[in-house]
Amino acid sequence: MDFHQFEYVIAVAEERSFSKAANKLYISQPSLSQYIMRLEQQLNIKLFDRSTNPLTLTYAGEKYIESAKNILNLNDKLREQLGDIAGFNKGRIKIGIPIPTERYILPLVLPKFNKKFPEIEIVIEEHSAIELEKLLAKGDVDFAIMHLPIENKKIVYEPISVEKIFLIAPPDYNISAELETKGNKGFDFDKLREQKFIMSKPGHRMRVVADEIFKCAGFKPDIIFEIRNLDAAFRFAAAGLGFAFVPENVIKLLNTNQYNNYFLIEDIGFTLAAAYRQGDYLGRAAGEFIRMTKEIIGLKQNLEISDEKMYYKISAFRSNMDKQKFL
Repeated sequence: MDFHQFEYVIAVAEERSFSKAANKLYISQPSLSQYIMRLEQQLNIKLFDRSTNPLTLTYAGEKYIESAKNILNLNDKLREQLGDIAGFNKGRIKIGIPIPTERYILPLVLPKFNKKFPEIEIVIEEHSAIELEKLLAKGDVDFAIMHLPIENKKIVYEPISVEKIFLIAPPDYNISAELETKGNKGFDFDKLREQKFIMSKPGHRMRVVADEIFKCAGFKPDIIFEIRNLDAAFRFAAAGLGFAFVPENVIKLLNTNQYNNYFLIEDIGFTLAAAYRQGDYLGRAAGEFIRMTKEIIGLKQNLEISDEKMYYKISAFRSNMDKQKFL
């Protein structure tokens, strides 16, 4: 079977241009155009509508792409299985991961994995959580490292770690005094109804968590910025622009010694997991990467717990019933 035909058609469909696809495939544009035309003649059907700019797929082209991706995915899985039988000294794994998560997970795991398995090629796909679910469902990545919840029922996961979530307050808002007078309890998110918020963009898991908190609090936040970078969310809040939610990795990675007006949300966690498509063959290399990630992140968390830094704590939910709805 000539797998090049699938790769060529998929490249043209993704780039929506013969010239851009040719550059991506490192072949000449005339050669690629002629190849696709010959293929269409053999199939006796048009795969692309060339009257549009950019190119679009015909209905037949959409069906062709769907089947081509399934065939290539099956071929990759077969190669993984054969590689595992041979000892998995060589191979390739495609990992999906959100950019905010990538920056603190991969620097910890990749150097040790590459040292142990230098012949395994790693391909990183950086996308939002919603896009990662789509890639997993189509089999375009072997697995993804992402935060829960996961909506697609065909995707299964293995928990890696649970992070704490913090509310970052602007410097002129004194939550601490109120907490101290009530024994560090009793703060109600409803008190923030008139405040401004810096939020993650829709599609990011921190946004899902924040939206649920506001739903339980009974109000819609006044959002002044929607951003992807959670480090920036922390810095904007610390600069007095509004409130922000960030996971604990942001607190640990940034130098927060000069700013302490942030609060641990004690009744909610941010679960990081390795997710993959149910029923797919997960190669030994992919399985080993997940195992090492669990081990390395778990060890790092255990070491950091000994820090024993005390945080003011606030509750995200008014009642256990609200919490159960979220969980």
